[in-house]
This record gives sequence, C-alpha cells and structure tokens, in this order.
Amino acid sequence: MAEITVYPATLRWAVKTSNADPAAVAARRGLADFPEWLSSSEPLRLSFSKLSDIGKALQMPFGSLVRSSVPEQHEDELVQYRTIKNHGVEPSRDLRDVIRLMRNRQDWAKDELSARGLDENQLVGSVASDISAEELGKAIREKLQLDDAWYARKTVEEQFRYIRQRASENGLIVMVDSKVGTSHRRLSVQEFRAFVLLDPTAPLIFINRNDSYSAMLFSLLHEIGHVLLGSNEIFNDDFAMGETRVERLINRAVVQSVVDNQDFCSYWKESSRRSNDILMIANECARRYGLSALALTIHARYLGLAADEDVQTVSEEMRERLSKTRSSDAKGGNQNNTNAFHLDSGFVGLVKSSIDRGSLSYSDGFSLLGVKSIQAYDGLLQVKGMANE
Repeated sequence: MAEITVYPATLRWAVKTSNADPAAVAARRGLADFPEWLSSSEPLRLSFSKLSDIGKALQMPFGSLVRSSVPEQHEDELVQYRTIKNHGVEPSRDLRDVIRLMRNRQDWAKDELSARGLDENQLVGSVASDISAEELGKAIREKLQLDDAWYARKTVEEQFRYIRQRASENGLIVMVDSKVGTSHRRLSVQEFRAFVLLDPTAPLIFINRNDSYSAMLFSLLHEIGHVLLGSNEIFNDDFAMGETRVERLINRAVVQSVVDNQDFCSYWKESSRRSNDILMIANECARRYGLSALALTIHARYLGLAADEDVQTVSEEMRERLSKTRSSDAKGGNQNNTNAFHLDSGFVGLVKSSIDRGSLSYSDGFSLLGVKSIQAYDGLLQVKGMANE
C-alpha cells in the first residue's frame, strides 16, 4: 500500500486549527497511534487510508495534511480582539473559515464594482455616532425606503426576505448559511448569530441560518444599524441585552425600526387584558411584529409596560427554546432553492454579468458561488429569475 510523508508539525497544526481532541481521534479504528504521531520528532510515513481517516476525524482537507510546513496564520481583525462579557474569546475554526470565505467574496465584489466605476455605498457611515435609538430606527426605515407598516400582513419569513431584498437593492451583500461553505460543518448559533464586514464599496452581512426567522430578522436589522454607524461587528447577543452602549443603542433602534410605539403600547395592553401570562403576551407581540419575544419584552420594559422579572422569564424561556433549535435547511430539499437562499441576489447578478462579459471564467465564478456544475449554476439563475437576462 502506498505511503505518504507526513510532518508531525503539520498534524499538530491541524489538531489545533480544528480544535480536536487527540484522544478522540485515537479512538477511531486504525488511529490508535495518533498521539505518538503528534509527538514524533521525525517525518512519518502513513498510508493514504490512514491519512484520509485523519482528515475525516479533523474535518480537514487531505491536501492540508500533507503540507511540508505549517501555513502562516493571519487572524482576521474582526475576531482578533473579540470579547464576550469582557473576556477574550478564541474563535472557532468554523467562524474563522466562514469569515475568510466571505472576505474572499467581498474582495472580489469590491474589485469588480470599482472596475466598473461604481461609487462608494451611500449607507456606510451615513449617520452620526451620537445618534439616538429613535433616530437610528427612523434612519434604518428611511435608508431602506420602508413605510411605517412595512411588517404588516407578512409572516416573519416574508419580513426577513423583504428586509434582505431591500438591503440588497441598496448595495448591501447579504449572505445566509447554516454551514461553512460546501462542508458539513454546522455553524454554532451560540458562538455567533451574524457579522458585518464593513467596506466603503461592498459592505457584506452574514446571517447564521441555524437561527429562527425572527432571530435572523433582528440580526439583519442589527447589522444594518452597524453599517449605518460604520462599524464592523460579530453579533452573538441575546437580541436586546447588549454589552456595550453601541450594542444597546442598535438593539433598541432595531425595535424602533419595526414598531410604532403607540401601536405597540395599545397591542401590548390589549394582550395583557386577555392574559396575565407574560410568555403569552410576549409571544403574541412577537407574532405580530416579527421580532423576538425577548426584544419586545425589553422594549415593553423601556416603555413601562413590563418589569425586570418579566424580561428574566422570557429570557429563560428563549434560552431553553434556542437549545432545541436546528437549522431549517431541510435535507433532501431542492438544492437550487437552497443555493439561491444562501446567496445574495446582487452578488449572483454581479458574478453572472462578469461571466457573460468574459472577465470571469466559469470555474472561478462557480467557486465564488459555491456551485460545482453548470447544472447547479443554471438552476441557481433559474430560481433567482436571472436565467433569461
């Protein structure tokens, strides 16, 4: 059986990068010597099958394991100084990789838009840093051209899709996924719900699909608030309980961008007359406005309609529900629809026009879109309504 030279330093790098437990890898069939391979001072000779098994255990590409030297690691500035509850947080490999993937897409889009002579996006940094929550909420509605009742007569899924469409039409690249690219590595909603990569020309927002539609709607509006303020961010907040002044400001602004205070007060009081159960009241309002029950309960407390104990009750119920939440990217569903949902329409249109003009090869275009065949590409365009353009 053919053997391949493998360097222990590369294996140690792969273990660290994947945050794997060497003992768990060693427990797999045929890999009992894995801890010894890691500590070896000499190059190893391993069979193709063993190396493939290691790659599966670490969820690392085969090619990464046969490098003769450890790749240089350049930490993205978005995660370099990241904290949660004022403590430094080590980002997972999945978060690093999805940020890297989105950076690659953003860099290409930025270069392509600049080559076409397009100006800077007018939304980026368009509001003052000392703006109030009410003013920022109003700015979100105005910048996206939303009327005061934009949320009415829509399901929460329709609300999310509508805001995403309005954001895309205003030049924001909004990507949504539950995994890292085409891998099977599911993104953790406990680690992050969304992030924004700020750029004057091609600002990009990524939404973690392993969340509910109400949570994704809140996250999207939250990140749009960051675009308007001109700041990068990884969002992993409990929808309204921000750690910093800016986070609390944006969280309140998100609610203000959706609800009219007079209408909200009337509906909350009406729900309170029907029931004194805070969970029923909060969930009724959540169904009406599309935002999370917790965000709306905190808004009710701000307006003097709810108490701290009510916020705590709804928060605990939401955490329990979140622990049971799974992505609704259904297995066995229509892959064309799934691909189309993951990708921003403006970005797909930009790739398509570049391919049509001959400035981008099909293979490079497929790589940017995460599709592997002309059939998948055609199916994506069909769902996006771009097949005959």
